[in-house]
Amino acid sequence: MKKYALASATVLALLAAGCDKSDKNTGPHVVAQGEVVATVNGKPISRGSLEILSEEVGERRGGNNVPEDKLVEELIKRELLRQEVELSGMLKDPKLAAKIENAQRMLLSQAAAEQYISTLAITDDELKKEYDFQVGALSNAEYRARHILVEAEQTAKDIIAKLDKGEKFEALAKKFSVDPGSKDKGGELGWFNPQQMVPPFAQAVIALKNGERTKTPVQSQFGWHVIEREESRDKAPPAFDTVKEQLTHLVQTKKLQQHITELKAKAKIENKVEAKADAPATPSVEKAAPAQPAAQPAPAAPQKP
Repeated sequence: MKKYALASATVLALLAAGCDKSDKNTGPHVVAQGEVVATVNGKPISRGSLEILSEEVGERRGGNNVPEDKLVEELIKRELLRQEVELSGMLKDPKLAAKIENAQRMLLSQAAAEQYISTLAITDDELKKEYDFQVGALSNAEYRARHILVEAEQTAKDIIAKLDKGEKFEALAKKFSVDPGSKDKGGELGWFNPQQMVPPFAQAVIALKNGERTKTPVQSQFGWHVIEREESRDKAPPAFDTVKEQLTHLVQTKKLQQHITELKAKAKIENKVEAKADAPATPSVEKAAPAQPAAQPAPAAPQKP
């Protein structure tokens, strides 16, 4: 069993449980507000805590509510464990203290983000501007194509030679392709927008005419492709009203990011950890406002229907 298993399980309880200001510990001080639904060794558990737990459990259970008495019992268990942590002296452990600090920082930063977003008045003009930006970045054309993916350029050249001699594309795809998503379908990829594909593949498809195939192999990070474009069509962009909610989330997220940038500019920050060029992006508080663009590109890889 991991040393901090119990400690990790009680972090949120430490943050949410009620304790009075006279506590002599290093944990956060939260005073229960409103009606008290239970006390544990003199420590109150507020109805506000009960209501929050009820909402959280309801969301996880798809709207199915749990009886209040069961939820109060759960809060009592959490408070007992919280008190056990206090009495054990675990709060003096630097690692646990850091976990509590991070949990509190995350909770409060999300609350601040949600509060900021609640004050925003997003106009239809702003949404339409974002809509034009998102739709304008998209190609209205869709394509239907097949491909044969192989690891070596010479293998792709040999396949093209076989096609020139009249062998069937579908049969060669089933025999040679290493793409598990399309191999058994004779290389069929279905309909896709060019933005769903890696650039070399998309550019090759766009350059072809319906019924044509590539005369030379096309290289991408996945290997070498032999591509046959079957059909193309124009697709109308989504109507503004159908994506209005997603656009609202996107504009909210952009405004929140701008707000954070302004806060950062005003703050005195000393970052003592040097940035690394290949370091992955860190999670951001802007996730408090989930963004779904009007038409979000799929991962840059040949689509696997």
